[in-house]
Amino acid sequence: MTEADTLTLNDKDYDVSTLSERAKYLVAQLKDLQAQAQQTRARLDQIEVASSGFTQLLEAELEKPEQTDS
Repeated sequence: MTEADTLTLNDKDYDVSTLSERAKYLVAQLKDLQAQAQQTRARLDQIEVASSGFTQLLEAELEKPEQTDS
């Protein structure tokens, strides 16, 4: 899909305003799914960075010398 008023599918351009209501609904669903996929990729990036940070913190914690109770 390209601009808001034009849809390109299988190398053919369609004027969205001339599509049936069902086709417009399907276009809207596809746009929403694309947005969700982008948000999910961004969230996964955040999770991976956070996981890496916690791994580094754990490594640092495990490398500390053990403290004994005196």
